[in-house]
Amino acid sequence: MSKIQIINLKCEYEVTPLGVQDANPLLSWQISADYPVTQKAYRIVASSSEELLKLNIFDLLDTGKIESSKSYGIPYNGRPLQSEERIFWAVKVWDQHGNESPYSEYSWFETGLFDKKEWKGVWLSFVGGMVGNGLLMRHFFETRDEKIIRARAYVCCVGYYEFHLNGQIIGEKKLDPAPTDCSKTVLYTAYDITADVRNGGNALGFILGTGFAGLPKILLQLNIDYADGERQEIYTEYGTSWCVARGPITYNALYDGEDYDARMEKDGWDTPEYEPTAVLEHQRPGGWIMASIVEDPGGERISEIMPPIQICDVFDPVLIRTFDDGTKIYNVGKNITGWVEIQVSGEAGSKVLLSFAEVLDENGRLEKTPLRSARCEDHYILRGKSDGEKYEPRFTYHGFQYFSIKTEGQVEVKRLQAKFVHMNLKDSTSFFCDNEILNKIADAMRQTDACNFMGIPTDCAQRDERHGWATDPTSNAEGAVYTYDLASFFIKWTRDLYDTRNEDGYFADTAPYRWGGRPNDPQANIPIGMLLLLYRMYGDQREMERHYDEVIDYINRLSRESEDWMISRSPYGEWACPKAECFPEEHGPGANPKYVSYSFVSTSYFYFTLLQMQEISDILGKNDTAYLTALAEVVRNKINEKYFDSDTAQYDQGTQSANAMAIMLGLAKKEYIPAIVKNIVDNLKNHDYHLTTGSVGTKAVIQALCDYGYEDVAYKVMTSTTSPSFGYMIVNGATTMWERWEADHDNNIMNSRNHPMFAQACIWFYKYLGGIQFCYDRTGAQKLILCPLVPEGLNHVKVTMESLSGPIQSEWQRNKDELIYTVEIPQNLETEVRILRKYGNISTILKESHLEVVCCEETKEYVTYKICAGHYQMVIKH
Repeated sequence: MSKIQIINLKCEYEVTPLGVQDANPLLSWQISADYPVTQKAYRIVASSSEELLKLNIFDLLDTGKIESSKSYGIPYNGRPLQSEERIFWAVKVWDQHGNESPYSEYSWFETGLFDKKEWKGVWLSFVGGMVGNGLLMRHFFETRDEKIIRARAYVCCVGYYEFHLNGQIIGEKKLDPAPTDCSKTVLYTAYDITADVRNGGNALGFILGTGFAGLPKILLQLNIDYADGERQEIYTEYGTSWCVARGPITYNALYDGEDYDARMEKDGWDTPEYEPTAVLEHQRPGGWIMASIVEDPGGERISEIMPPIQICDVFDPVLIRTFDDGTKIYNVGKNITGWVEIQVSGEAGSKVLLSFAEVLDENGRLEKTPLRSARCEDHYILRGKSDGEKYEPRFTYHGFQYFSIKTEGQVEVKRLQAKFVHMNLKDSTSFFCDNEILNKIADAMRQTDACNFMGIPTDCAQRDERHGWATDPTSNAEGAVYTYDLASFFIKWTRDLYDTRNEDGYFADTAPYRWGGRPNDPQANIPIGMLLLLYRMYGDQREMERHYDEVIDYINRLSRESEDWMISRSPYGEWACPKAECFPEEHGPGANPKYVSYSFVSTSYFYFTLLQMQEISDILGKNDTAYLTALAEVVRNKINEKYFDSDTAQYDQGTQSANAMAIMLGLAKKEYIPAIVKNIVDNLKNHDYHLTTGSVGTKAVIQALCDYGYEDVAYKVMTSTTSPSFGYMIVNGATTMWERWEADHDNNIMNSRNHPMFAQACIWFYKYLGGIQFCYDRTGAQKLILCPLVPEGLNHVKVTMESLSGPIQSEWQRNKDELIYTVEIPQNLETEVRILRKYGNISTILKESHLEVVCCEETKEYVTYKICAGHYQMVIKH
């Protein structure tokens, strides 16, 4: 008998999240079946307890049968939710034949604190000194002699913190919370500590780190519920019960590193048994003193629901050189973010100095010039314990492949481990082909994204910057969502983007805004692009609804600012082209383009924003669509009038970037596109198939080549190993993408070896070679087009992707005069396979007997087949 199962239930794109802040959180699920299923309807039910749900008493929600194929991005719309409420829910579906599935196994989510009044405490820190110290804070409390049935700690912090309770670290988060503009948004985390709270005496402890805050501060609300119905509340308040002390972290700074003096450790400081010692030392030098009440940062308190920063991998470094002064140089083997854990023994007061860099200089020592003012060092002073000591930082991280270690005094280094630290994001895709350079490029782009997702999408991982530039994700976000599941993270960062808007309605260059300028340029289009990306890939319509009026206001401001519809204020433009394409600067970055006009880039993105807002207005059923359409056409005509030469089919100054941008952003009229693409191809040939592009045009060129039949040219570009190229980076040792094409021989102030800007080209591996293309006329990527490109020189490609519907596989292999194409499609994902005629005709389709294949469209260029969930192998003969 055929069976349907409902699996992988999620709320807010996470499994059983605590602290859900949205009153109508989004629900999702997947379908598993032994035959092809298209969902035609669903029913969601929810109860206030597991027992009620099992008894079919749905006191919170019963949607009834809803006719819909959607299985994600579905808002909870039951009884209004309360703070600290756990909701148990399940779902069933009906398929295309009217078959009804059983209910899924139940899942749950739990709400956080909806009302600011539910936070009873005050913000605490210490204003009497200890700046830069890893401040220790503790509080002793007693619980009743009654069974504890529920305990939740809600921790809100500015800076970084590590949470302790009764001698144990609570949770596995590192470098938490993620950065925000704390005057607008302050993040908190909900912890289930039911099993950690004791009857009797308990000790809360926090170690506070600086982060971006300057002065770290903490706010706690701890609610304990007893079996007799009583509640006990513990919170940060002024008084001797909340006290602080100087800790062994004598200095911490995100860019500089961490200094740790193990002689200053206070054994048991986070345990109840330490209480008499704390009282005895109160108000004494080196002892404990009352915490200070500090100012509320002012931002709205929002639960942090997204993958945490954690230790995601561990490497054993290799010693490669020892210098005469005793300095040892180690190689981790790849460029990572994180730190090194040391295990040492020796005399008290002896020192270990760790220093970090991405590359070595000509003498084999660490090359630290590209780090600029960042110290990038960790210092450890031994306590002299007879059984040895172990240390790793808490409140800093480094971007590095190499590190040095130097000791002072009597020290034996017993073990070193490099910890790879980044957001613990779920990998969405894998890529393999028979060209090893391409495999390494794909891995390097994936590694680059991992290193630079650190609560915000950073621009680099090593120097004195590491900010959330809006320009890089404008180009890179589309590829990044192929690589990783970024739904909840991008929802968080969207809030950061809109928190940067000032009273004039303009966005800033970075989010949170700590670097660059404001207003930013229209080319940093991600505040608008992100709204559509979340809708298209994850079915989240809320962000468009929340920010629609803000974007309309932004567009109106750009319109008033423009001169004859041109925008002319970009400081960046087509940033970071090869050196020969940029204006030289003796002491600056030398990254401004010589041959791409700033106004062309800025105004083109102004036009693109108008196109995107047309789509958003149409999706939301707003009344602005006609206005936006008309305005977009005016701007398009003005750009073409000023920057397009119809006789030569060239935009602006005829660069690869300008011509490709005109196609990607929709400026070029259909009848001119073949000639424009031919100009791009000719330009590439003239440059021996090297790109002359920067932050915007790199993806645009690859996209134009692949969309218009020049996949062989794209292959030559992507496999080049001479400078400037991705392959050149790889053959010169890169394991992450460089910020500059010539980073190895042009040492200037902008020379990161781990920068996501050029990782934008990763779409080539998944969207084009793998052919996985989501049709954007549906929400949540619910329609898939598989259209693999097969360039000459490549014989085997395999791409897998975990979509919201389930796993997708697209694999092709040449076999003499045949092309064998294998696909795997999950349930409830409408799919078309598009085979380009130039590769041959399908002669055989191998499939299970119950699977259907329907030829639905034939053109001069391709044949399209509709397929349902299952496994297929297609043989294409020339």
